[in-house]
Amino acid sequence: MSDNLPNAQWKKNPENQEWNDPKNWKWGKVPLGKALFSSSRQSHITFSKQLSAEIQSIEFDEAAGGYILLVGTSESTEKLLLTISGEGVINRSGRPQLIKIAATNSNFRDPQVKFSSKATAGGDDMYYESGPESLENGYGGGILGFTEQSDAGSANFIVRTGKQAPPDPKIQRSTVGGEVSFSDHSRAGTAKFTIYGSLGTDGDTFGNTVFHDYASADRGTFINIGGTVEGGDGGNTQFYDHSTSDHGFFLNLGASHYKGNGGDVAFDGFASGSHGLFHNEPAIAAGGNGGVTSFNNNPPKMDSVGASAGHGFYHNFGAKESSHGGGGHTEFTAKWGSPTAHRATIINYGSVLESPSTAGHTIFSVNLPSAYFPSAGEATVINYPAVLKGSAAGYTEFAIWGQGDPGKNVPTADLATFLNFGGTVHGAAGGYISFSQTCGAGKAKLIAYGGINGGLGGKIIFADQSAGEEASIHLFGNGILDLSKRTEPLKFKNLTLNEGIIQVSLGAHDTGLELSDALIIPSLKTRFSFLGNSANPITKGKKYRVLTCPNLDSFEPSRFEGDAPDGLVPSFSIEKNSLFVSFS
Repeated sequence: MSDNLPNAQWKKNPENQEWNDPKNWKWGKVPLGKALFSSSRQSHITFSKQLSAEIQSIEFDEAAGGYILLVGTSESTEKLLLTISGEGVINRSGRPQLIKIAATNSNFRDPQVKFSSKATAGGDDMYYESGPESLENGYGGGILGFTEQSDAGSANFIVRTGKQAPPDPKIQRSTVGGEVSFSDHSRAGTAKFTIYGSLGTDGDTFGNTVFHDYASADRGTFINIGGTVEGGDGGNTQFYDHSTSDHGFFLNLGASHYKGNGGDVAFDGFASGSHGLFHNEPAIAAGGNGGVTSFNNNPPKMDSVGASAGHGFYHNFGAKESSHGGGGHTEFTAKWGSPTAHRATIINYGSVLESPSTAGHTIFSVNLPSAYFPSAGEATVINYPAVLKGSAAGYTEFAIWGQGDPGKNVPTADLATFLNFGGTVHGAAGGYISFSQTCGAGKAKLIAYGGINGGLGGKIIFADQSAGEEASIHLFGNGILDLSKRTEPLKFKNLTLNEGIIQVSLGAHDTGLELSDALIIPSLKTRFSFLGNSANPITKGKKYRVLTCPNLDSFEPSRFEGDAPDGLVPSFSIEKNSLFVSFS
């Protein structure tokens, strides 16, 4: 559009409230350049459902009162009811102004209101709402779209959905709720977004802020409200394609209703968490789910690699005194691609409640059959201890669900570093990391620190046939390496023992350690904790191999001590590169 497009001012005494009626504008023409709003007796403005309105800029001058521009559902998806393609929206009135979309949606490529070119949504005194025609009686919601290089400025956005279940989506439009979409190279600026979830029995309809193509969250703030109805979803912020969270802040609140889901940020396609800050909060209501950030949990299907956590910071909070439900969590589910934690920092906090699900946690998992697998990349993951004795600690889990042979598609810790801190209160459990089925530790660095004030140590757990691969393990104080649920020895690279406790189940199978590199013991002693079981009780006098490594003959058997059930006394011996224990 050129600079000589006609401008117009909304009349002080318009004929009616419709934007598209020339009689309501000075000079008798609907503006295509600048639409100026000043003092007027009619400050509630609507748009024709049959006509398009295209404008370079909307300006509210110093005399303007508080306006509401209300956009409904177009009768044709080929007609955008309002397109802003120049400077954008400018508010000089000192009063808040509202542009509200109350509609049923279609597709993010066909929004009711669109910003294009380099248009901006304005400052922090501009407000936008995308939602249904009626919260109580409507369904779905309208779409506000940013395209090309437009941006959301520092405006405020509220995104909602209707309470009613939508019609059959094969007949009607999408079941998704109100939406603010960013596509092409558009940006969220420093705007603030508050996104609400399901209101009714249809849990799949919720508010969305969605990024496509190469769009960026920039430095925006996104608050995804937790579910408020049973089975309902919370508000959602979604990244597709090559979009990025940039330096945005994302607050995913937990559910405030039994069996409600938490607010959600989801990365799919090749999208990246970049340098974003993510807070996944616990549920307020008992039985509710905490806020979540997920990777490749939704379509589309990728050829191989998937979304990335980038260099982001992810805080997963456990249940607090004021909350009673599930903990905040981060999931690398690999349902539609192979995501990576890349170089993110992920922190899992402990809970005041007993159930592990109430603690902050991170899960790397696949559900068989799977063509993909998640990787921890070069991330740093911190698992903090439980808050109280008997409550749950923060944790990281590598798991495989379902039946079948995953082959090489198993979750891997890759090159990441995992810090598991011991309890700071008497009897409080330490943070932990667990590997089950055939998940692999890659070349990760796994550290379990001892507790203080009588707290239990951090824990590293290898169960089933999980693989230590080329990982390095470091134990401090009463930090624990737990092998009690294994059916074969754990093979990995090297082990450093600054004291530490190694838990081993003895029976029909050797379930100890096999190191390919070196054993390093700076402390005077290291302890084994031996567990028997009813099917395979410990046999007196039998020698059990518990450790093999190339440099074991440089240590004396007296460096090792242990305990066992039923009052049995362990005795250690070293033969070549193997450590044995027997009992009397």
